[in-house]
Amino acid sequence: MAVKTSATALLKFKLGGASTYTTIAKVRDVRLDINRDALETTGVGQTDRTYAYGIRSTSGSGTLLYDPDDTATTDLMQQILEDSETLSGLQLVLNNASSEGTISGDVLITTVGPSVSAGDLISVPISFTFSGKPTGSF
Repeated sequence: MAVKTSATALLKFKLGGASTYTTIAKVRDVRLDINRDALETTGVGQTDRTYAYGIRSTSGSGTLLYDPDDTATTDLMQQILEDSETLSGLQLVLNNASSEGTISGDVLITTVGPSVSAGDLISVPISFTFSGKPTGSF
């Protein structure tokens, strides 16, 4: 099996209560962090610490390349300005030729920060936090 590159990866969002995912046209530097707390279970009289899995949290970030003609990008950016309590769906696809390597879930868009540099692309760093358990597989 070949090692996958960013050419096989996609970032998709469900916006505004949509039932299907829309691919974000230009994205780079996507990161997904899945963490589980380690809860100490050491009892009185034990000489070594023991642990059990605790609560999971999932968050991530990425950088969109602004294209005003890509409605998925502009809708995602607009989402943080809305007063709606509706969650967005996120899907990170590591291999667009397979259903394996796909992580999905409901997210809150927590940060959107357009950045403009002279002579450079307009980049839009975003951050998101999952609400509930992500689904999928690696």
